[in-house]
Amino acid sequence: METDDAVFVLVAAALLTWFLVSVICQIPRNLERWEAGTMQQWFRARDVLGLLPRWHFFAPVPATDNLHLLYRDRMADGQLAPWREIGPRRPAKCVGALWHPGRRQNKALIDITLELLQAGLSLDGDADRIQTTLPYIALLNFVCSLPRDHRPYATQFLVMRSKGSDENPEHQVLFVSAMHPGGPAVTREVASRC
Repeated sequence: METDDAVFVLVAAALLTWFLVSVICQIPRNLERWEAGTMQQWFRARDVLGLLPRWHFFAPVPATDNLHLLYRDRMADGQLAPWREIGPRRPAKCVGALWHPGRRQNKALIDITLELLQAGLSLDGDADRIQTTLPYIALLNFVCSLPRDHRPYATQFLVMRSKGSDENPEHQVLFVSAMHPGGPAVTREVASRC
């Protein structure tokens, strides 16, 4: 029995040490109390197995505005359909805390949209070069894959930012794509039969 007690004490001590070091490594680096930043560097330099987590529950700079992805189609007769927003997928409120697979698509769309805006800045707005970036192609592919009630001749998307309250938002267009030939291969009617 003494061996079991010794093993228990060793395992408990190891887990407690791991927990305490993990807590120390979560202290923000800008706090100067007891040189937390220096301790973090020392522990992380010796963490060759990656056992010390990096938890970031909140963004360092919280989002203060919303991004919106919209698209419109040009019909074969040249008429433009109105802009349609691709809204975030929201689950039922009671289930959303436990099961919300659509949040990954929402997060991916936000990340790709932000990457597109960064690419636009780094390429100085060069439209031809922006159209060859991965975020642009990914967003165009996503927009073109959405089922429609009609077959468009061409498709275009735009990224818009809104600030302010829900009752009186301020909208700013950040990016407008070129009009691209083609559209979804499947209409909404065909998709409903699948």
